[in-house]
Amino acid sequence: MRHALPFLVLLAACAHDPQLLRWDADFYYTEKLYIDGQHDLAVARYKALQQSAKDPRDADEAALMECEVYARDHKFQQSATCYEAIASDGRDRGVRMRALMHASELRYYELNQQADALKMWITICGLAPDEAASQRALDHLYKHGQSDSVARESMERLFEKLYDADPHSELADNYLLRGAMLREEEGTPDAQQRALVLLTRLETDYPDAQTVPDAWMLHTKILHKLERYAEEAVILERVIETYETSHIFASYALSAHMDAASRLIELYRGPLQNLARAELHARHLPEMLKRPRKIVPYLWTVVSIQEQRGHLQDAMATCRELIQTATDKQADMDENDQRICSESETAEMKERCLHDLAEHPPIAPKEVALAQAKIVELQEKLRKAPGTTP
Repeated sequence: MRHALPFLVLLAACAHDPQLLRWDADFYYTEKLYIDGQHDLAVARYKALQQSAKDPRDADEAALMECEVYARDHKFQQSATCYEAIASDGRDRGVRMRALMHASELRYYELNQQADALKMWITICGLAPDEAASQRALDHLYKHGQSDSVARESMERLFEKLYDADPHSELADNYLLRGAMLREEEGTPDAQQRALVLLTRLETDYPDAQTVPDAWMLHTKILHKLERYAEEAVILERVIETYETSHIFASYALSAHMDAASRLIELYRGPLQNLARAELHARHLPEMLKRPRKIVPYLWTVVSIQEQRGHLQDAMATCRELIQTATDKQADMDENDQRICSESETAEMKERCLHDLAEHPPIAPKEVALAQAKIVELQEKLRKAPGTTP
């Protein structure tokens, strides 16, 4: 702590440096001019701020804003040239990549100079694969590949070339995933098979990459189209396992978890004919999602599977659970509505709030009526079945 004190004193002195405070005030005032549409004045002030900045990073930020003013004033060529100057001369690599990204977007979307923009995106991916701008560049390359068949084939080859050039790049797994995505969209049998090869390589060589859940889900989508349902289920089960085992995923559910569980339920109810597994996932889904808003429809799915299995007593118990869940949720909502009314500023506002509640009584989910009717139906089935009691 004794060694940290001089540093803290220095920070405090910097925080109160009149010149720094004046520069910050000028910067924010100039930003207001920019927002207000006073573009010429804003440009002049941003140029002055670059000259007066004590920190090179501040100078770069002022330069970036100067370029942005040109773009907002629809001077796209001037803005792109401005950004490219920063991409060449900026002190910080992150700033240079941001500037190059802005320039490339202007050239692609505003100046109709697609070839130049594509080169810039490829440059960003090669020079700074660890910067956030590289992910954005990759997104643009992928979207370009979606534009037509010629662009798609070009981007498919590009992603393979970039991957082969550096399989250890921070973007290597992304190259494989994006290439597979384009081939899946192409949809031909050869393209689908090539996509499976790329996805398998990603899953095998980069098992801890953040792209793996997306790769798994794309993998299963292709397998489903090919009617390879058993293989699809194996990978979907693997997705579900990450919820149970990962210290990252265990605190919340990814959309991939929900999609995987929903698809497993349909697979096991349909072509794979494993109702026990279907019920397991139907039961686990709402628990995994922390009792979600759609808990009542999820429980109705459980009822349907249990009845399909011939487990009528279980189905009837789940119907009662569904009704009780809906009742409890409504009670919580009623209590919250009453609390909101009680916090009204005046007695008149409170009375009007309560009146509105009375005028709009809650509507029970449709599954409640279905469950009530199903209980009667199941009781009758159990009454007629020999040796059973409802």
